[in-house]
Amino acid sequence: MSKAITITAAIATAIAVLGGFHHFTSLQVQAEPFDKHQWRNRQTAAQQNDPGCVRGGMALTLLRNKSLNNRSRAQVLEQLGEADEKHQGQLHYSLGQCHWDWRHSALVITFDANGLVERTTIETM
Repeated sequence: MSKAITITAAIATAIAVLGGFHHFTSLQVQAEPFDKHQWRNRQTAAQQNDPGCVRGGMALTLLRNKSLNNRSRAQVLEQLGEADEKHQGQLHYSLGQCHWDWRHSALVITFDANGLVERTTIETM
């Protein structure tokens, strides 16, 4: 019987740890409708030292709706404007501090070999 209790306690502990990890590493913002003009107006604020999560809600909506999937680089730039950072095959857009520990976050758009959006993620910087 004590072996079963030990196993149950270990499973409960693992679930609690994973739940806590998910909470602390996930985006801490509610989705909000994407607005092209607000997105661009909030760019400078997203790059500040303590901006809050100024574009995270809109990024979450883009991610959940898969709005950018299979779009060309030109279409993405038309919708979101110039990226804050460009890496080979990727565009990074600052979102502000969207995680529980005030880490800056970015919408990262990855393009495939044909120049179409392959993946959209929200990552800490």
